[in-house]
Amino acid sequence: MKTYRMCQATTITLTLALIVVLVGCNSTLHGTWKTDPVPKGEAFYIIEAQFKDDGTYRATAKKGDEVVKLAGTYDFNGMKLVLKSPGKPERKYGAAYVLGGSLKLTHEDKKLTMKKQ
Repeated sequence: MKTYRMCQATTITLTLALIVVLVGCNSTLHGTWKTDPVPKGEAFYIIEAQFKDDGTYRATAKKGDEVVKLAGTYDFNGMKLVLKSPGKPERKYGAAYVLGGSLKLTHEDKKLTMKKQ
């Protein structure tokens, strides 16, 4: 019985993953996300971001003691998130969407968790 439940859970997980791939990875990001928990002592991190279905984003970030606004386009392939803002270098993150509404980001050995609002 235990093996059957494991197989059933694996099948459901793989089916959901396939649906995400078929629908498109960018669609899993659509909406508003907030960083939770807020990192302590980081020089830069995203506070909140809104990803739209047209491939654009708006974000608020903390840079030192300053709050900055970001906007531009994004690309998410399920493993990498790239934020492109005019006149600024691209920001590339290792990214993993976790079912249930979490986004795990890594950048230069720093980790950040965002939760869908």
